[in-house]
Amino acid sequence: MKRILPYLTIILMMTACGDRTPVIDLEPDNSTRYKENMINANRVVIQSEATQIEGYVKRRGLETKALPCGALYHEYAHGSGEAINPDDTVVVTYRLEALDGTPFYTQQTDTLTVGRRQVTVALDDLLQQLPCGSKAWLIAPSNTAYGVAGDGDRVPSRTVIIYNIVSINKIHFNKS
Repeated sequence: MKRILPYLTIILMMTACGDRTPVIDLEPDNSTRYKENMINANRVVIQSEATQIEGYVKRRGLETKALPCGALYHEYAHGSGEAINPDDTVVVTYRLEALDGTPFYTQQTDTLTVGRRQVTVALDDLLQQLPCGSKAWLIAPSNTAYGVAGDGDRVPSRTVIIYNIVSINKIHFNKS
């Protein structure tokens, strides 16, 4: 037994040094299944958010309109100002919260050029629907808001957000 032990030790050391973790290449079939699984997972998230939004709208008795991006809005005060068009510069003041009422920003003011999607797709689409002076609630699913990443500050990833738009004013520049 004493004679075999050194040989076994050497054999074990040699085989242990030569082991490498096998690399498995994804075959096209596996890659396709992975993509399909990701697409299905995203569909589930979108459907879940749609159900949450539907409940929110129903509980509050809101009459909403759909935006091209898929977000919904309820205009609670129609403005008497001029229409907002792409490339107009506006100052928008709003509050931002989650569907459950958790506040993210109690008052946020942004100066934006409409049509350039500087904050979120949903807010940009809404601004093109309302005249200056309007007030509205914007219900934005995560894919039209801050998406998977969140806003990098207070809004978490994949969060349906509610904008409470409290003022919209167009900025006119002197062309002198």
